[in-house]
Amino acid sequence: MPVSCPTDHTILDRSVSNQAIRVLLVYPNTREVALANLGFQQVYSLLNSIEGVECDRYALPTDWKPEMETLSEMDLRSMDMNRLPADFDIIAFSISFEPDYLNTVVALKYFNIPLDREKRDDSYPMIVAGGSAIFINPEPLAECMDVLFIGEGEGMANTFFDTLLNTSEENKNTFLERAASLPGIYVPEFYNPKMEADRQVGVSTSFGASQRVTRHWVTDEASLCTHSVVHGEDSTFKDMALMEVTRGCIWACRFCTAGFIYRPPRLPDLDKTYDSMTRHLEGQGEMAKTVGLVGPSVTDHPQLPALAKRITDEGKTLSFSSLRMETLTDELVDLILKSGQKTLTVAVDGPSERMRDVINKAATDDFIVEKCGFLTRKGILHLKIYSIIGLPHETDDDIEQFIRLVERVQNVYVDECRKHGRIGRITISLSPLVPKPGTPFQWHPMEEVKSLKKKFARVRKALGKLPHLKMSFGSPNEAYLQTYLSRGDRSVHEFFKTYLNNGHDAKSALSKHSVKSFVYRQYEKDDYLPWDIVDHGYRNGFLWDDYQRGLSAGHTPVCDTAICHICGIC
Repeated sequence: MPVSCPTDHTILDRSVSNQAIRVLLVYPNTREVALANLGFQQVYSLLNSIEGVECDRYALPTDWKPEMETLSEMDLRSMDMNRLPADFDIIAFSISFEPDYLNTVVALKYFNIPLDREKRDDSYPMIVAGGSAIFINPEPLAECMDVLFIGEGEGMANTFFDTLLNTSEENKNTFLERAASLPGIYVPEFYNPKMEADRQVGVSTSFGASQRVTRHWVTDEASLCTHSVVHGEDSTFKDMALMEVTRGCIWACRFCTAGFIYRPPRLPDLDKTYDSMTRHLEGQGEMAKTVGLVGPSVTDHPQLPALAKRITDEGKTLSFSSLRMETLTDELVDLILKSGQKTLTVAVDGPSERMRDVINKAATDDFIVEKCGFLTRKGILHLKIYSIIGLPHETDDDIEQFIRLVERVQNVYVDECRKHGRIGRITISLSPLVPKPGTPFQWHPMEEVKSLKKKFARVRKALGKLPHLKMSFGSPNEAYLQTYLSRGDRSVHEFFKTYLNNGHDAKSALSKHSVKSFVYRQYEKDDYLPWDIVDHGYRNGFLWDDYQRGLSAGHTPVCDTAICHICGIC
């Protein structure tokens, strides 16, 4: 049953009476997914470290299904203090992935909180959101949220809550006017979209709000220390503690948000982070048996081999969120094997050499075949080969070259496996390109669903009979939805309303809105982009220039902050 919100106090009553501001941090997915998200754990720890703030956690129940219209009162209670949403002053959503926008609006429905910001008065909690999906493009949720956090939480959250705690008895709007002047704080009600034919073509501001919101990022690399703060709960990653190894990425692959929205790339002190995590988790009774190393390209960190050796010497297992073929050394693979890991993913990312040039990943077919042979020879008997399909200017010939590449890898793999006396499995994983805001491909349309399905069918037919090989394909229909949510403007708010009122049927809701104009649109250089409300700090024209370079299969240097000034951030 939905639970009503209280009317006996407002958030500013809390600040002036020296009571702690109660924050409910919500991860809009099921509990086991929430507990496996390092960002969610980091923000939980960060908010509880701020004097005057009391943060609890919430995620949807493990058996939750999107079609559920209501939740029981028990399933609405917070994880730690067993409180209902009505008991909090702020409800803060941590959103890493755009499909979770749907779960966000459903959660508000369960909480009995109006989706429209303008229908909420001061008796309702303040509704805010942050996370990587938000600073990729905040506009789809802008008509719903009171505040959106643009950038990395460290420092930004502290400033926001310090301002709130020091605000005297005034209404919420007065506080929001002050908050809007803080770096990274986006108050959507002060930005008025200019619409033409159901499409956003610009924005005007009020109350002195800046024309764009500058992304906040942590400038003090030495201060980074992000790791698991809870253990022993029902996470997707069983008995695994997570720690951040890299923030951002040097490689500048044109499809990847991590290489752009987290610029400049930074390297935390790994010993400091691991020591902190160990102290924290052992203080709770037991350290995890597996350590998950998190980052866009963890093997770029020069301290990684030493840390990996330390972890394996302690008898723990290593798990990697990402590994680049170029940086997989004998020493590192030996440590991976020593820790007990038997599967590695080889991200080729593009189906052909030409497509890999388009995405700025210089890896030849020969190099990929050699690296797969090297890994199998070392004893990695289960390989996953991942690629994106639907890249700019991709043709049937590129798909044919991918098929030939897999056949070559298969031959080498089987030959090397036989030397070990047994054969494992190769898994081929293909996903459609979702052209993301904040990347050079933000102007490019998604390839049509029908075309993607044909390409997948071609690969399945050509490779389906190969022995020791398994295939998996990302859903083009799900990619279509994600692209809409990624590239949408404030008109997506009406889609959310349709979704909430039709039994939470996304496919049906999509059919009732002008979705193709976002998903399949080829933007031009001077077109208004809804997500340009976010200023990432690039020089004017940087992303467009790199997009044009990619269309010509040209290369951009790695993001070396010591010598490179191409993007304009450093």
